[in-house]
This record gives sequence, structure tokens and C-alpha cells, in this order.
Amino acid sequence: MDWKKTEIIFIIAFLLLDIFLAVMLFNKQATNDPDKLGNDTLQEHLKTDNISYPKLSSKPVMGEIFTATQSAFSPKDIADLKDQSATLTNNSSKIQSVLKTPVIANKEKETPELASFIKEKVYKGSSYQFWKYDEENNELIYNQVVKDNMVLFDDGGQLLFHLNDANKVISYEQTYLGKQDDLQEKTNLMSSMDALEVIYQHGDLKTDSDVLNATFGYYTTVQLSSGDVYFPVWCFEVKHKKETNYFLVNAKDEQVINMNEARSLDGETTSMGKDIFKEAVFNQE
Repeated sequence: MDWKKTEIIFIIAFLLLDIFLAVMLFNKQATNDPDKLGNDTLQEHLKTDNISYPKLSSKPVMGEIFTATQSAFSPKDIADLKDQSATLTNNSSKIQSVLKTPVIANKEKETPELASFIKEKVYKGSSYQFWKYDEENNELIYNQVVKDNMVLFDDGGQLLFHLNDANKVISYEQTYLGKQDDLQEKTNLMSSMDALEVIYQHGDLKTDSDVLNATFGYYTTVQLSSGDVYFPVWCFEVKHKKETNYFLVNAKDEQVINMNEARSLDGETTSMGKDIFKEAVFNQE
């Protein structure tokens, strides 16, 4: 018997066995961790799909869950408002005001003139922050800041400034969120980069899209007699072929809401809101 040839055959067989076992181990690891993007990073995937995005952080943020109620204004609240004619509507839950002298505005950012008007002549004006320009209605949207962050897509805490053709504010509407009660204390939540990965893996980022910005804030889909339940979200503004969509990511449970689709539900409570509310109530008990 040619022992040398037999030895070579055994060596080759063991090498093939090692290769086979290595491949099996790799496949098992990939199966056990299906959410991983693999060796390619998220950035590389986005680059391949020609998806641009702003500078995002990998650091977690802090957020909480709370309830808030919409306040009713009193006649005294509007009596002291200067250089305008203000009235109360919607059972005193909304201020509608017409300015005596239009204020210079800008569709892209807050002007010093409008900032001064808000601070000095709007009821608790410092509680609001510029959000965006609504081209369809030709108005500037300011969101109320609660718990250090804006409430998003909520007409219960907004300032809507109506513009004329000269880009000047001629009137506004205001609502205000008052009493707040904590349901869940502040805790570490996902980073903006992690939230972007959730949207990407959810299949919402199309090739050749532009992620314009990411905003951390609060959103509500659960309405109760004692107040609406607000939970922390990352909001991404995404533009694709001249169409703009807003995607919300639950910063705790990674659920995704496409706001364009959510608006078509006509006020139905989404699963995101139901799940986060159940968890908050459970943790209180």
C-alpha cells in the first residue's frame, strides 16, 4: 500500500471537512441574526442605493411617555395680546388672530421680526418652535415644545402663521397643550442612525431618495378622556422624485409609521400607539 498517497488523501479530506464546517458555522450565524446587514455597513448600502442623508448620531437619546390635555383659553389670555385682533373659537380651545401690521417672514427659517412678535405678542410664544413651511396652505407651522422636544403632527399644540403673497404674516391660529402627567420615566432610546436603519430595513427608503432631516419629538395616536398619550419618535423627512414623505420610528419599539398613509386612516389608532400605551399602563401597575 502506498502510505504516502493515502496520507495526502486524508489531508485533503480533512481540509475539505474543515471548509465545510466553516461554511455551515457562517450560515448558522447569519440565520440566527437575520437583522444584521452583514459585512456591509448601513452607510455602504445607502451609498449603493444612492440614498443621501444628513449627519446622524450613533448616541442614544433620552425620552419618556406622558399624557397631555389641550387647554382652553380665557378672555384674559387674549385681552393682553398687542397689535392684533384676537378671538376664541372651538369652545375656547383655539385663538384666531388677525395682525394689525403684517410681519416679515421667511419660508425656510424664522426671521428676527417674527421671532420678536412670537416672544412678545403671542400667548406663551416661547413654548413653540419653527417646524416647516406648508406650501399647500401657504403657512408656517410652529410646534409646541413639551418635555424639551416638539410634539409632531398634532394640531393640539401648534401655531399656524398665514402668509400673504409678499411672504408676510397676516394672521395666525394657536392651540396649546396644558397639563401633563408622566406615564413612563425618561429612559435611553435608539439613536438617529439606528432609527434610519429601521426605516431602511423596513423597505421605506427607495433608491435615489434624499433623507432631508431627522427630528426627535413626541407623537400621539391614543386619545383618552384624561388626555392624549404621547410617546417618543424619530421623524424623518424623505424626498423621492419630488414627493415628500414623513416616516416616524417608535424610538423604543422600532415600529414605523408612514405619515402619508396614517393620515388616510381618518383618525384610526395605529398599532404603534396601542402597543406603547399598553406597555406604559402595564409598567405603572
